Formats: sequence, structure tokens, C-alpha cells
Amino acid sequence: MATPDNHFRVSLPEPIEGAPDSLVRKTVSLETADYPGLRFHWHYTIRNGSQIDGPHGFGIEPSRGTPSNNWQTLNATTIRDLPLSKLERAARQALGLPMLNPDAVQSGTWLRAAPPQDIPGLARETVRNRHPEVDPEAGPAAARRWKRLIRLAEVWLEYQAAEASGDRAPTNTIAEARGVAPATVRGWIHHARREGLDTSPGEFWKAEEQS
Repeated sequence: MATPDNHFRVSLPEPIEGAPDSLVRKTVSLETADYPGLRFHWHYTIRNGSQIDGPHGFGIEPSRGTPSNNWQTLNATTIRDLPLSKLERAARQALGLPMLNPDAVQSGTWLRAAPPQDIPGLARETVRNRHPEVDPEAGPAAARRWKRLIRLAEVWLEYQAAEASGDRAPTNTIAEARGVAPATVRGWIHHARREGLDTSPGEFWKAEEQS
């Protein structure tokens, strides 16, 4: 299942002039392989540390490292053809990360979702960390439980990856890729949560270079 290579950066909370202390502003910057050469900015307000309002502003500029002679000229047609709702969903999904990974925010690190080829390894690592008592070599029953936990962890990570790409229907995307019904995927996600395999964004995202 292909996932666009999105890179995110979320600002530290910024006070809003004239607003109560419980209301701050955050900016999510997004670069995506779907639109090379462009950087998108979405401005949100956060209430009481967690409630997301907005976006209340939006901007576009050249992406990091793009030489000035390669900057794109933006016009009404270019902006009209952008999938803004998809890009905003991806930006909104990134807002949950810095709350769990404050060091990345403090350092201004750009982050990206782990690529699809890394998901099986991340799933095995997750199962080992969350269920160290399960030894697949201990017998047929243990091997079956290990295999089930690995599948649940993979599906949860695939769900996060689809959300990070701005997918409007991540459950359907996973169902199509795995050749099952969407209801089956929803059941797997439910059981992944029950098994404690719903890894936080901070465990799923990887650091990129700073700018």
C-alpha cells in the first residue's frame, strides 16, 4: 500500500494577543512528494491544550532547499487544483505528534511517517515491547497468537499511514489492499486497541533533517 512521503513540522504553541491563556496558536508546515517544490502552512488554535479549532489560516511557499530559479509561479488555477481538504487532513493528523514528542517540537525537527516497507519491522518491535510474554517458538498456540498480534499491529500502522497521507477513507484503503471487507479492518483496529497495540504517533514517526 503506497503512502505519500509527507514531511511535517509543528510549531511550538504561540500566545494569541487579547485571547485567554487557554487559547494558543500552532502552525503545521507540510511538504509532500505529490507536490514537490511547495510547502504548505496551516494555522490552528488549540483550546485547553488539546481541543483543535480551525484551520484559521493557510499559506503556500517554496519548499526547503528549492533554488529560487525553480520556484513555481502560483496562480488561481494552480491553487484551485490543489486537493486542499486532503492536505489539511494530513496536517491535522500531525497535530497529535508534538504533544507526545516535545523534544522534536523544541528542536524544530521535520518528521515523516515511516515508509510502508518499514511497517512489518515496526509491527514486530511493537509486539515485542507490548507483549514480551508471547514467544512464537513456545508452541503452536503461542505462534498463532504472535501471528495475530503482528497482523493487528501492522493494520494499526497502516491506518496511521493512510491518515497521515490525508486519506478520506483509510479503512477502505486497507481493506482493498488486504482483500477483505472494511468491517473486517474495523474489527482489527478495535482489537489492536484492546491488545495495546495502538502505538502513539511519537513511535510511528521518524525525524528528518532540520531547516
